[in-house]
Amino acid sequence: MKKQTRNILRVAIITSIVVLVGVTLWFNLTSDSQAVQVGDDAVDFQLETLDGGTVQLSEINEDRGVILNFWGTWCEPCREEMPDMNTIYNEGHDEYELIAVNVSEGEQQINQFLMSLDEELSFPIALDRNRDVTKAYQIGPLPTTIAIDKSGVVVEKQEYQLSVDDIYNFVEQSTSE
Repeated sequence: MKKQTRNILRVAIITSIVVLVGVTLWFNLTSDSQAVQVGDDAVDFQLETLDGGTVQLSEINEDRGVILNFWGTWCEPCREEMPDMNTIYNEGHDEYELIAVNVSEGEQQINQFLMSLDEELSFPIALDRNRDVTKAYQIGPLPTTIAIDKSGVVVEKQEYQLSVDDIYNFVEQSTSE
């Protein structure tokens, strides 16, 4: 290849990269959607549950705090934190509700995942089939857990796996006045 042709090719590649980076930055900086952060009002939703019922955040949140745990069956940290969440949930949950929000997976996958756990989960499994709630909360990595206090305000948010201490902290945050 001639030197002049190589130089033209290099300039074209570099220009393409610069344009793509610029467009990506522009879209990210001008996007109206912001991730729900601590201090924001919780976004209301209604989802079907795995057992055929429904959960409506605003109804549950009228008199109790809420912990939302966004998860997937393929997610190993989700698998590891669920038994701890279940144990703490079973210690008593009069003041809060824990909702495990599955992100767009089929019921068969979810049931296989649940059967592979050592114990049956006591908290509701909500099905975010179209990712509407996941998008509304701008959830990135799984698991992501959000605590909502009794007044409907997001008071804690953590991406990635929760430790036992983290779970107790989420319970405390969600039940605060």
